[in-house]
Amino acid sequence: MELLLVLALPAGYLVLRTLLRRGGRGHRPGDTISGKAYVTDGDGLRVRGRTIRIAGVDAPEHDQAARHRDGTWFPHGKRVKSELIREIGGKHVRVSVEGVDRFGRLLGNVTCQGRDIGEWLVREGHAIAAYSDRYKHVEREARRGMWDHAHNFDPRDHRRRRPGKG
Repeated sequence: MELLLVLALPAGYLVLRTLLRRGGRGHRPGDTISGKAYVTDGDGLRVRGRTIRIAGVDAPEHDQAARHRDGTWFPHGKRVKSELIREIGGKHVRVSVEGVDRFGRLLGNVTCQGRDIGEWLVREGHAIAAYSDRYKHVEREARRGMWDHAHNFDPRDHRRRRPGKG
């Protein structure tokens, strides 16, 4: 006779386990991390050895393209990363930790020289307001960047179209 053991784990168990495994240890919502920003992609950076994802936004993926109104395609994700590097790369930022995402990255509101970087990304058309209503009002006003291209994809749809990518 086989015995099947089923454990009921609290809903946050996997997130906590991932957080502990990936170095988010010791950081909880409300904590602040300050330091030099190293941009990793259009909505991510590293600060003091911690991987941060900017909360409330979703930027194009590194391999994601968009089309200008003149019909030419360009590497949109690479362009957004370059713009974020130009804006905050190597500068001192402040991250207000809000949580942890499913990949173990700290989610946080990032500011640089008093400017909300998530808001800046959306206003400039480098990212969409996502996962909350925080920047929806900014997105409605934005008329450049992503919103000025003839064709672009929501980053979430782009990821769904790539098998095996998260």
